[in-house]
Amino acid sequence: MSLLQNIKRGVLQRPQRVIIYGPEGVGKSTLAAGLPAPVLLDTEQGSSHIDVARLDCRSYGDVINAIEELTQGGHEFRTVIIDSIDWCERLFVNAFIREHNKRANASLKSIEDFGYGKGYKMIEPVAMDLLSRLNALMSAGMNVVLVGHSRRVKFEMPETAGAYDKHELNLSKFVAPLVKEWADAMLFCNFVVTVQDGKGHGGNQRMVYTSPSAPWEAKNRHGMPAVMAMDAGEISRLLFGAGCRPSGNAPAGEKQAPPPAQQEKPAPSLADQLAAVINDVPGALNFLAYKKEIQPGQGLEAVSEKFASFILSAPDRFNTAVLQHNTPTAR
Repeated sequence: MSLLQNIKRGVLQRPQRVIIYGPEGVGKSTLAAGLPAPVLLDTEQGSSHIDVARLDCRSYGDVINAIEELTQGGHEFRTVIIDSIDWCERLFVNAFIREHNKRANASLKSIEDFGYGKGYKMIEPVAMDLLSRLNALMSAGMNVVLVGHSRRVKFEMPETAGAYDKHELNLSKFVAPLVKEWADAMLFCNFVVTVQDGKGHGGNQRMVYTSPSAPWEAKNRHGMPAVMAMDAGEISRLLFGAGCRPSGNAPAGEKQAPPPAQQEKPAPSLADQLAAVINDVPGALNFLAYKKEIQPGQGLEAVSEKFASFILSAPDRFNTAVLQHNTPTAR
């Protein structure tokens, strides 16, 4: 039979591989727990405040055993959550060190003890094996969600108003690229902070960023809005949709995600977010025109997503730059 007879056309529906990450306390675990029929593999014992089915995983062996049993099916779960993937990395690094010490009759205590960068390279196959096991969960009809913490890395951009902090997934340098490439969607959750008189205020409103920008890593393959409210129903609809095969004994015709929950407030546009953090909009518009980020007479809606992301990541720096530009002695 010709291989060409196996060609398939059109969009293929399948379970999804998702990363949800962000700073401490932003609500990553709660958001993940609202996804379709979840079971949470708790690697850091931090989910006690959430009403969710969970398995307590205190070792890497516990994680592997849980994945293998879930892969066999015969249950009602449709979404497996590892919370968190950075603590899971710690577990498999510790397991790797113990196995190495046993095999080599050594007494290494840290991955650093292998030598500069060598240990981190050696755990790369362990991470690949974990991702392969997670792919098996997908083949069994389950979505896989990795919850992770973010870390801040300082970046300098002389052509703008200065330096800014970039949020990255808190994994080691050889594991992080593998996990990010593996994922179908990478969602960054963060607080929205307004700035008045050079000081940050608020921080209660939380948003999900689904597209890459200078201050954070993100991606999606589903045409999701660049900025969304942290609404599990709407995110489920966009990520999973219909036609994703349930696992276990669930009816074959069951939809993968519930209908989107009614949002109390629509997600603000980038222009609305900018207006919320910029102290003096008229002065800011003049500054943006001076920087050639917009044309004279245009409003905040004309600011590019890249520069808007910079402003939102460091609004105090931007407002300071506007103030200096508009002060005659500063020119």
